[in-house]
Amino acid sequence: MQPYVFSGGKNFVGKSVFQLEYGVNFERQINDSSRFNQQISQYALIKYGALQGLDILINYNYAREQTFVSDQMRRSNGLANLTVGVKKKLGKNYSLKSNFGLLKDELGKTRGRFQVFGISEHSLNSSLAWENNLGLNWAKVNLQANLMYLSGLTFTTPHPMDFIIEIYGQYGQQTWNNYANIGLGYYFNKDLMLETYIGYGNNLSSILI
Repeated sequence: MQPYVFSGGKNFVGKSVFQLEYGVNFERQINDSSRFNQQISQYALIKYGALQGLDILINYNYAREQTFVSDQMRRSNGLANLTVGVKKKLGKNYSLKSNFGLLKDELGKTRGRFQVFGISEHSLNSSLAWENNLGLNWAKVNLQANLMYLSGLTFTTPHPMDFIIEIYGQYGQQTWNNYANIGLGYYFNKDLMLETYIGYGNNLSSILI
């Protein structure tokens, strides 16, 4: 699952406007006292406002995944993901997002994925915003959809800074993942923002830090 995190451009970018995002993520999954997996990934996202209230999104993610046993690396492979999608405004606080992606898994096979999300965004006051995402994920190899959700709060201080708290997860027949993140965003100017997050969660019976 592409990690869910809020971004400084989580609302619509506006007609004929481009928004570029680039990020790096480090993840470690502990299986037992002697075995763990770790992943370092990079992603790039392009958003384009085709119309007012209609964004086109193109995302590319590449991850290097490694397995360690007793601190010795036993396996290393690359995982790639290309996704194209749209986000359409349905009302003042509601929108719909869908995307289609191609993924290269750890066996080198390419498979498809389709996702659709309903999104609600509410300003609770002048500095506090609440966002919820609820959707379904279909993989080509499995017609049974996984349920996916995200809920989080963004608090904007009087200074050019955001504090973000979020929880998200994915659930299905063989999937039961729960995560929580705390993030900090800083606006250097109206066109440039930097964000950093730390998260913790579980993947089935495994611990993720």
